[in-house]
Amino acid sequence: MPYYIYVIIITLLEIALVLNVRYLFSKHPLPTLVAVIIFLFCLIPPIIKMHSEPHLSHFFTIYTAFIFSVDLMFLIIMGIYYFYVRYYSRDEKQSQADYIIVLGSKFMTDRIPPIMMSRLEKTVQTYNELKDKPFIIVSGGKSIGTDRTEASIMHRYLVEAGIPDERIIIEDKSINTTENLEFCSIKIKKHWRENKLPKILIVTSEFHIPRAKRFAQSIGVKANFIPSITMPIFKWPAMFREFTAIIWYYRYTIETVMMMIIVILICTFVP
Repeated sequence: MPYYIYVIIITLLEIALVLNVRYLFSKHPLPTLVAVIIFLFCLIPPIIKMHSEPHLSHFFTIYTAFIFSVDLMFLIIMGIYYFYVRYYSRDEKQSQADYIIVLGSKFMTDRIPPIMMSRLEKTVQTYNELKDKPFIIVSGGKSIGTDRTEASIMHRYLVEAGIPDERIIIEDKSINTTENLEFCSIKIKKHWRENKLPKILIVTSEFHIPRAKRFAQSIGVKANFIPSITMPIFKWPAMFREFTAIIWYYRYTIETVMMMIIVILICTFVP
């Protein structure tokens, strides 16, 4: 079979893997099957070279090896991310806090979506368990589909849940996780009057903690994270979005690694 046929087949399989990778987060068998097929095709060039064909196409060898290397790199990143999600899903009881920050989530209507509801319920639970009642900062600006801010909707829920209005601080300008943390830290700096550093708890979904923790560290916010456990039907698609966000955040590093892989393969297989 001509080499270009192999290239077309592997390219189509790779496209199928990319289009269906979200099913990996819902335990769908198709992407795993496709990944195995791609792996087997990556074994074809050395097998052919050893047994029947001394002049293997260098382009085909480099192409298949590059596809396999990139897929392996993304698989490793996905595995690390999944490990961190499992690790941060542990719920440790907190004994003290000065502020609880509730990170926002996109609202399509004025109705609170399930992911945000779990964060708010966890916030109320944590607030009630603490002997010394902290201030709660609800963080989030306007979402597409509603004229109200995420913070105002969260504020209404907390008040209806019995949280005193004077214990709630509203941050309604942020539009993403980084701004959530930055603007909340500004609110705390203006509000805090003690000489010691405040103890901060951040409530967000377990799948969101790895990225949120990375952002908090990058801007110097020291805090403990409280996971709100998400229902599986909502968790797996959300994890896929988080995974793609992580890939985008580290895109320049990943692009550099890809270029290094290409150079190494060319130096290895091209005489």
